[in-house]
Amino acid sequence: MRFKVLILFFLLISACDSGTSQSTSTARSAEAVLPDNGDATGRDDGASSDRPHGAYDPHKSLSPEQQIKVALQHKREGRMPLAIDTLSQALARYGNDKQLLAVRSSLYLETQQLSAALRDMNAALKLDAQDPNLLVNRAEVYRQFGRPNEALADLDRAVSIDQNQVAAYFNRGTLHYQNGEYDKALRDFSRCIDIDAHAAGPYFNRAAVQDRLGDREAAIADMRRFRDLTDSEGWKQKAEELLQIWENPAQQIQQAED
Repeated sequence: MRFKVLILFFLLISACDSGTSQSTSTARSAEAVLPDNGDATGRDDGASSDRPHGAYDPHKSLSPEQQIKVALQHKREGRMPLAIDTLSQALARYGNDKQLLAVRSSLYLETQQLSAALRDMNAALKLDAQDPNLLVNRAEVYRQFGRPNEALADLDRAVSIDQNQVAAYFNRGTLHYQNGEYDKALRDFSRCIDIDAHAAGPYFNRAAVQDRLGDREAAIADMRRFRDLTDSEGWKQKAEELLQIWENPAQQIQQAED
């Protein structure tokens, strides 16, 4: 008998990371960027003291990449509406920009504004239909919409464009697992590990697949590897709990009966 509930990861290539290109599930921190001639008050060196309050916009001269950094700082500090508004103003100023659209889509997704997230991701893909990172992110929107076939189609396309696209293999493997296609899931998670043997998540998910396939020894080895690699104390504890159950058949039977 198996542990009753095993929650697998999904990985979102955050469009917040250095534009759209980094393969990670969380945005890196970013510092606010002021114009070179600005100070912490938002006034330039030539600002007169009688200028109306609020007349100077310290963000107006920022590039799209700098606007993204400002938005991410707002997000990091809990000001999500302001983060989204910063990107909306930048889009109004610069017109459609792939990175601005992708980041705003990620923020909409995080706040469960799925229609808005899909709208922005579709617009970004119209600008660059061959960006595998955008395809991975749109697949996640489709998944949360309950449209798994469209999600799988985007992930298939992403790996056809970039055969080293870890996030695409990872999320496709997770969808295969949820569909009971364990052999396909095993291949995708193994491919993730072949590409990056030091990424923690694929070991956890592959352990779940191997457990389903009845290879408990391999499942335990992968879960140990995950435990050693993950930086999350919460997930370390989850791994320890699973290992105790898998390594102790009597405890596992008791867990299944509870």
